[in-house]
Amino acid sequence: MRTPNSLFPILLLAAAGAHAQTGVTIYGSVDAGISSFNDERGARSTKLDTGNRSPNRLGFRGSEDLGGGMKALFGLEAGYNIDDGTQKRANSLFNRAAWVGLSTQAGTVSLGHMPDFMYDYLRYTGNGSLASLYFFHPANLDNQANQFQIDNAIKYESPTIHGFTFGAMNGFGEQADDFNRGRSYSLGVRYTGGPLLGAAAYTVSNNRALNLGGTLGFDSLLGQTLSRDAAAPNATYTNFNADRMTSAGITAAYKAGRFTPSAMFTQIKLEAPGGSATMRNLELGTRIAVARANTAGVSMTASKMAGVRWNQLNLIDMVALSPRTVVYAAAAFQRASGDGAHAVIQGAAVASGQSQRVLRVGIDHAF
Repeated sequence: MRTPNSLFPILLLAAAGAHAQTGVTIYGSVDAGISSFNDERGARSTKLDTGNRSPNRLGFRGSEDLGGGMKALFGLEAGYNIDDGTQKRANSLFNRAAWVGLSTQAGTVSLGHMPDFMYDYLRYTGNGSLASLYFFHPANLDNQANQFQIDNAIKYESPTIHGFTFGAMNGFGEQADDFNRGRSYSLGVRYTGGPLLGAAAYTVSNNRALNLGGTLGFDSLLGQTLSRDAAAPNATYTNFNADRMTSAGITAAYKAGRFTPSAMFTQIKLEAPGGSATMRNLELGTRIAVARANTAGVSMTASKMAGVRWNQLNLIDMVALSPRTVVYAAAAFQRASGDGAHAVIQGAAVASGQSQRVLRVGIDHAF
């Protein structure tokens, strides 16, 4: 159908108005470096390792002002590997986030594929998010590295009130015969006020499959066989199937001059027909503003699960060449103890013994 000439000015004005009220941001990060391991499945290794200080990602976020204090929002974020150009998760383009929502003075409602509040709220003080992938807790069961997102989710976040923000989300399992099968839900609260930052979060996920053999070196857990030989070069693993996984955490950081000390505690409980197993993680650390463009960090983590303990010392030095580009050197040293224990620095292959060390130099660019 032809549009009358008299309507063209109206359509052009409408299009111009819509464009003026809509904003889209393209953002991301690119990180690569050389890492040296003293023991990965019994062998020394040196390799190009990527996405370490920050994940390699490409994202799009935008908003449209709908008037009356209401906005339409969206977010899309994809993870990728710059060493070979592949997707971080095969067959999942926007694996890190994919959502759309509405924001008003009463808060924001979003729908889609999103990380839980264990990641969204706790990560701002975590040693891993602030420094290096190798500093995360063993197996990342508390999701500080955003390796788990909730599908089919609806999420609400409140406006900030006296420094506090509250959030709740539910991910539908979408099983016709069982509402709770595959379902996840998460709650969170965070506080920002002056030099203090604090947060707490809680997540429950039903029917989770976890590679505990490949990440913790466990041969079995709660009666489930997980691996033939965790330290063998050709080790094969089967997933641990948890009927229910419960995660909880609390964290805080305080800026005092050049120092920003922080602390975090997380607990993860896995339940299966064979019983239950709990992991507890405690980390203490501080960031140090050495100079205007130089920040250092030192932290210690202690983790325990199924009679195995992992103690780790983390060191990092970061030099900002610009507001977007950072070169850095990092080191992590871990010692495991307990029957059948293997050292398992996050992001490295399981060690053949009870100690493991990684040294790294890298460059991280944000855009």
